[in-house]
Amino acid sequence: MGIKTTVKNVADWWINFQYGPAFKFIKLIPLTFIIPTVLFLILSLSGCLSSAPTIPSLYVVALTSSSNGTLSSTQVRLGYFGMCGVDDSDGTRSCLSAAGHYSPSSPTDIVTLTELLFPELVNNSNARGALPELQNMVLTGLDLQDQIFGKVLLTGAALFALGLVMMAPYKYMVKKPLAKLPLDTPLTKKQMFVRRACYSGVYGGLMIVFAACIGTTETAGALGHATAHIRGSSILMKEGVTLQVLQWMAFGFMFLFVLTMPVVLFVRRENPLDQFLSPEGLKEKAFGFAKEYAMDQAAGVKKPGMTKFFGRAKTREVPGDDRV
Repeated sequence: MGIKTTVKNVADWWINFQYGPAFKFIKLIPLTFIIPTVLFLILSLSGCLSSAPTIPSLYVVALTSSSNGTLSSTQVRLGYFGMCGVDDSDGTRSCLSAAGHYSPSSPTDIVTLTELLFPELVNNSNARGALPELQNMVLTGLDLQDQIFGKVLLTGAALFALGLVMMAPYKYMVKKPLAKLPLDTPLTKKQMFVRRACYSGVYGGLMIVFAACIGTTETAGALGHATAHIRGSSILMKEGVTLQVLQWMAFGFMFLFVLTMPVVLFVRRENPLDQFLSPEGLKEKAFGFAKEYAMDQAAGVKKPGMTKFFGRAKTREVPGDDRV
């Protein structure tokens, strides 16, 4: 079987498949990537917001004391919006939303937040001497949450959600009208706005989420390395591997959706009056050049040297045709 026959069979199969009933189900497969993307983004953003069994384990950085004293078993776990106080000696965990509710520059807020995160430790008379160091850990966590680990991931998730929301008007304002119009019909201004909003939201969210994953991974790793090797550091930092894995998995599924999104937004022309859009018309368009070239060869038409690169000759001359 020759190359031309193989190409023709593949093109015939693709055209028939594109206009067949199975293509409607194939277009739904990319939508399955949305569910794990949204789930992993929600888990990443909800780290340290609740005392639920798994939420305190989702943290960007965990702060511990470098001394072997009273605070050796305590941790201040930091999320994007929440903060947890963990005491491994008795297994207590207290988590609450800290972003925007407490100011690092306010001593009263630091004292209040420390009492909420470690209520049993604060009420312990034997641990009163370690309270200044504990408040220093809480203050460092607020500074990192406010200055270092910003809301980049939330911005990317919001843009991606906006792009998904715009897919509904894209279907009813762009896909359905275009399916009943000729191929060269231009988009209206409203259709162009909806199309650009959909693609811009999805692609913009993907790029910002990627930047958030890179920034969080590099920053958390740098802080952990620096505090472990700097002499005299009173606070040790440990990066949260679980949250980073969730972020990268969310980006991976989002990337798969972006790659397959053109299949979901594909506009199948179904105008019965336009013969060019029928399967026969598409086949004729795809192989028109090959047919004309074969006719020229059968007729013995001689072309200039470069016409085979730029198209066939405009006129076909048959040998033996007498001209006056």
